[in-house]
Amino acid sequence: MDDSAKESSAPQAAVPESRDDGAAVNNNVEDKAPSSEEEGDDVFDSSEEDDNVDDDEDEARKVKEGFIVDDNDDDDDEEETVVSKRKRKHKRRSRDDEDDRLSEDDLDLLMENAGVKRSTEASTGRLKRLKRVVSDDNSASDDDIHRTKTQSATGLDNMFEDEEEEVPDSAHERNEEDEDEEDENELRDNRNRGRDDGQRVGVMDELDDFIEEDEFSDEEEETRQQRLEDRRLQKQQRMNAPAQISGLSSDRIDEMYDIFGDGHDYDWALEIENEELNDNMDETEEGAELDDEGVPITSKKTTDLQDIYDLEDLKQNLLTEEDMAIRKADVPERFQELRAGIQDYGSLSAEDQELEKKWVADKIAISKNFEPQYDLTEFREAVGSAIKFITQENLEVPFIYAYRRNYISSRVSGGFVLSEDDLWEIVSLDLEFQSIISKRDYVKKFYEELKITDIDVEDYFRGQDSASTAELNALQDIHNYLEFKYAQEINDVLANTEEHAGKRHLKNSSYEKFKNSPLYRAVKEIGITADKVGENISSLHQINSAVDHATQKPSEVVESVVKENPLELQIFSTNLKLAIETVRKYFSLELSKNIKIREKVRADFYKYYLVDVVLTKKGKNEIQRGSLYEDIKYAINRTPLHFRKEPNTFLRMLEGESLNLMTLKIHMSSQEQYIDHLFQIVMETTNTSELATEWNNFRKSAFKDAMTQIFFDISSEIKESLTKTCQKLVALTVRHKFMSKLDQAPYNSTQKDSKVPRVLTLSCGQGRFGSDAIIGVLLNRKGEFVKDFKIVDNPFDRNHPEAFEETLDNIIQTCEPHAIGINGPNPRTQRFHKKVIEVIQKKQIMDKKGQLISVVYVEDETALRFQGSKRAHEEFANKAPLIKYCIGLARYMQSPLLEYANLLPEELMSLAIHSNQSLLTPESLTKALESAFVDIVNLVGVDVNKATDNDYYASVLRYVSGFGKRKAIDFLQSLHRLNEPLLARQQLITHNILHKTIFMNSAGFLNISWNEKRQKYEDLEHDQLDSTRIHPEDYHLATKVAADALEYDPDAIAEKEDQGTMSDFIEYLRDDPDRRTKLESLNLESYAEELENKTGQRKLNNLSTIVLELLEGFEELRNDFHPLQGEEVFQSLTGESEKTFYKGCVIPIKVERFWHNDIKCVTNSGVDCVVNAQRHAGEQFQRPASEIYEIGKTYPAKIVYIDYDAISAEVSLLQQDVEHEYVPITYSKDPSVWDIQQEQKDEEEERRISAERARAKRAHRVINHPYYFPFNSKQAEDYLRAKNRGDFVIRQSSRGDDHLAITWKLDKDLYEHIDIKELDKENPLALGKVLIVENQRYHDLDQLIVEYLQNKVRLLNEMTSNEKFKRGTPKEVIKFIEDYSKVNPNKSVYYFSFNYEHPGWFFINFKINASGKLYTWNVKLTNTGFYLVNYNYPGVVQLCNGFKTLLKSNRNRA
Repeated sequence: MDDSAKESSAPQAAVPESRDDGAAVNNNVEDKAPSSEEEGDDVFDSSEEDDNVDDDEDEARKVKEGFIVDDNDDDDDEEETVVSKRKRKHKRRSRDDEDDRLSEDDLDLLMENAGVKRSTEASTGRLKRLKRVVSDDNSASDDDIHRTKTQSATGLDNMFEDEEEEVPDSAHERNEEDEDEEDENELRDNRNRGRDDGQRVGVMDELDDFIEEDEFSDEEEETRQQRLEDRRLQKQQRMNAPAQISGLSSDRIDEMYDIFGDGHDYDWALEIENEELNDNMDETEEGAELDDEGVPITSKKTTDLQDIYDLEDLKQNLLTEEDMAIRKADVPERFQELRAGIQDYGSLSAEDQELEKKWVADKIAISKNFEPQYDLTEFREAVGSAIKFITQENLEVPFIYAYRRNYISSRVSGGFVLSEDDLWEIVSLDLEFQSIISKRDYVKKFYEELKITDIDVEDYFRGQDSASTAELNALQDIHNYLEFKYAQEINDVLANTEEHAGKRHLKNSSYEKFKNSPLYRAVKEIGITADKVGENISSLHQINSAVDHATQKPSEVVESVVKENPLELQIFSTNLKLAIETVRKYFSLELSKNIKIREKVRADFYKYYLVDVVLTKKGKNEIQRGSLYEDIKYAINRTPLHFRKEPNTFLRMLEGESLNLMTLKIHMSSQEQYIDHLFQIVMETTNTSELATEWNNFRKSAFKDAMTQIFFDISSEIKESLTKTCQKLVALTVRHKFMSKLDQAPYNSTQKDSKVPRVLTLSCGQGRFGSDAIIGVLLNRKGEFVKDFKIVDNPFDRNHPEAFEETLDNIIQTCEPHAIGINGPNPRTQRFHKKVIEVIQKKQIMDKKGQLISVVYVEDETALRFQGSKRAHEEFANKAPLIKYCIGLARYMQSPLLEYANLLPEELMSLAIHSNQSLLTPESLTKALESAFVDIVNLVGVDVNKATDNDYYASVLRYVSGFGKRKAIDFLQSLHRLNEPLLARQQLITHNILHKTIFMNSAGFLNISWNEKRQKYEDLEHDQLDSTRIHPEDYHLATKVAADALEYDPDAIAEKEDQGTMSDFIEYLRDDPDRRTKLESLNLESYAEELENKTGQRKLNNLSTIVLELLEGFEELRNDFHPLQGEEVFQSLTGESEKTFYKGCVIPIKVERFWHNDIKCVTNSGVDCVVNAQRHAGEQFQRPASEIYEIGKTYPAKIVYIDYDAISAEVSLLQQDVEHEYVPITYSKDPSVWDIQQEQKDEEEERRISAERARAKRAHRVINHPYYFPFNSKQAEDYLRAKNRGDFVIRQSSRGDDHLAITWKLDKDLYEHIDIKELDKENPLALGKVLIVENQRYHDLDQLIVEYLQNKVRLLNEMTSNEKFKRGTPKEVIKFIEDYSKVNPNKSVYYFSFNYEHPGWFFINFKINASGKLYTWNVKLTNTGFYLVNYNYPGVVQLCNGFKTLLKSNRNRA
């Protein structure tokens, strides 16, 4: 059951009975809000009657006997009624049928449809159930009988009391008898006898005897039998007296009760209440206060919806207390929802209102891109007007844009206009500003309660004259500053506050302890306080200069303080460094909390901040070519301007960060230089002494720590602020895209025809022609389902092609559609589409205008969701899914707006509207979609009477300006209660359907369609302006415009005005064939100027609207219907997008058949592909394709060409094509915003890792040689670690199977790896016949070992045994040479040593004399000697001589 049905079926509160003195109980109706029936009040709330419980003794007696039941007095009735113990058994009765209850309004409609007129004597619009005369053998005296007038009743037995029994008489009056002396047993006996003198009105279901009652284990058999007997008696009474119920026949009554039940759905609720009242009566003590009748006075318990329904059900049906409050309030529902968390909304002072105007205008101006010299005065006034309309007058965006546009636009022609986007943003910014003011007031109150005076705080609040200072972050700084600096004062306030007694402020307790310790004296000795630093940084000048300590360094000051206070600072006595760090830490903390420091740094940071991406290890591995985050992998130096142009970039950065792929680094440009510069300005002293340097370094260290903390806090603020900004910008993009979907008029083949078309939609389903039937559905102009068709003929049957053609022709001729819509879940739909067009052209099937029937592709995203929805199941339970799909297509053609509006929230969220919508939060996406609905629905308007009769159409009511889900439900219920069509907008006020503000917002968008047949319902003249977008507040202007257009003289106009018949001019104008010319000839600008001079109202846009609407009311303003075309059809039928299917990408294809030497394939998405003979391996190997490829097998292929119209592609299976997939780069790698160095470094690392992985996967070689081991380099070194110098192993090389390696030991932990290149290999794993090492050839490994490796070992031993060789690390050798040179200053010295970084090389370190420079040359060990400066020396002696010779020659050249 939909929401409106649930609302209408809720029990209605009855109007209290009139009292004998004639005074109405509710005598202030005109001053109160509309009744609960109109505004959704709690239907069980009896608070209005709480004070009237004991007002009327007679009324009390009636209630006591159970003759009169009033909804609002249910509790009183139960209080006076004697209830048997048996009723406690009945409260277990099933309550599952409560949604099937019948409301007063539904019964009114039912009775009227049945031809029975119901009583309408209600004085206040509320309905009361029928009263029944109860006669008894022991009738009461005449004084005890009270007659009451009846009002419209449900026609059912009382739904709240099993004991009540009522019979209506012809005069609509009921006798009520009071039996005060009858006890409980007598009352039970009367009921068991069936009360022959008073028969029940309620009719039980005819199938009662066939429904088995629930039986409970604790129910006595006697009680169960008694209950069954009661039901049989009730049914018998019903069958005996059917005509007593409003004159209906028994068949009608039985039918009615079959549908609506017998009205006893809520007996259980009253039974519970009766038991509670009885318990209260039983527990009444002797001597309790009694009323005039001697009955104990008991307290009254109010029953509300929460006592009956589950809270989740109430929330689902919008019936909670909060929902009821929203229904009642004369404020647009959307505004109420947005403002729900703001206290005292709308209570801004004049100063704050002016501040808001400037603050909001500055925010909005950013998106307007005004020139720097542009005067924003008029713009701010326009923004101020918009804020006033929203905050003070509670006018929604559509109303402001439609009827107050002159107030939100420039007076200069071609100037600015606040768009609907701007107005929605103003609504959002207004809430943000309200939050800021609320925070400011809280902080200000917090400050005042401390009863302190702080210059920085005072300066801030005095400076609240500009919008830039009114920010939440600055206010949070002040709050944190107060908590930090005045923790003791806060504790004093808490101690003196009764509600906070015993509580302490512990947030900064560690700082308080430090501040009260002797060590804080060291902070005072720093030479400048944090407050003075704040003053300096605020003025960017050293107003307060730092003063260095006269005699002591920072460490000495701290040490002296610790020594002077050994007991208090005992912990620091053995750890002076900790004491110094503690002083620096807390001084840094004072600096970081200072308001003025943070304000200055925040201002600079916001101006110059940059955003970098720092990849995690996971990000480096996972973000590859084609990844969603490829374009931001090495993003650096991104500015706010970048993110304003591409807001999705930052949101994707955040998404990547949440996936642990990257971290975002927000920093200032030249951050370190900024800190140094700021320190020099505000804290550094100019002294150059060692003491001053120590103090400057200490202060600078603390200042840097403070700045680091401030930067961290502000970067977090910026990340949050930037997230909100980018979310708004992306949401705006999604909103515009969704609006383009909504902004489509019904399909029309000609622009002149504005009516809803009669539509035939076709779908071939999965495209199995000949096997599956083709489905067609016809919808008439009203959107009603007419018929569905099945075509079993194969459209592509070569033997009998005419069968399908004749069938299709007959269907079209029978349906006479204005257009045919086609879509389906399979690319084969494209063939079917072409076939339908071919048949229409061949048969020349025309519409009534003599044109060929249009065949269009229809967007099916709503149809896909409709076919499996609950809505489709309820409407077309017995229809196949494909029929429901076609119905969805047809409805989309008739109104895309209605189809989207009828989607459930989760269905809306699942729409693929924009590629970036996944970056939005669900709340942001919902808000964007709702605002799009609101704008388009109000652009189109809503036909009120059509919405009353059509739930499908009524779905858009909630988007009308001022409405919402709750108010739309109330609005429909109020219209249903009228029981007749709405004839005029004024009825919305006169019938208390809408309040003033809601009427003001919505009236211009509610179309009261005119039909002469409706005039019979009421003697009310229909105003033709009610069928236009002209707002009722401008009706007088419309009549004036019509009179001026008709050129009536002023006297005639004045006469009509005096008579109150100005609307006649509208009718005259409508009948004038030249009205367009006359209206367009009016000078609206001069009239608007004159109007503004006289009344101060700006109405030029309203006058333009009046002229257009007088020509044609509610003219179609939406864009033309957009059929799918080209790539859109391709994407719809295949599900592929430009990112998944493009030229150059590699996709999997399945071979279907071979055609000559070509291959016919298909993709997973159903795209037909062809591989030409030149693009597969058949030509390369000179073999048929069928011998290389298998049918049904999947292969990777590269797309070469795409034919979107034919939904086909040409692909290549060649290996070289598949291996070189084209991935388009759509982003810039400008070094200023792209970290090229890091990218190259990571690529090199990736290549190295890939090579290692490849080596690890490679098969191990086996070489038949005693020195060959299956080691890698690390394993070889581990093996040789315990071996002697010169030992070696031969192993597999990491360079590939055509290489080997020798690892040999030169010294402790020093190994050389020698590469061996293999040639003339018999197979990849065999040993090469030729081995090459350092360009020398060897025929086998033994020759290589003897002639190469053993020679190197011999030369190594010769070197290490020479007196000029020095063991040790390079540092140790250099130190030895330096020491030796100092001892022998006039001698030159040189020594050889190992080069540990390059095994196989030696260092030769030397100095000419003690004062000379130390030099280092490199010597390479070869198998033939030692290589030094382009010459190879066969031994160490020759090397030493050669070195000396080179040294002398170099000195001579010098």
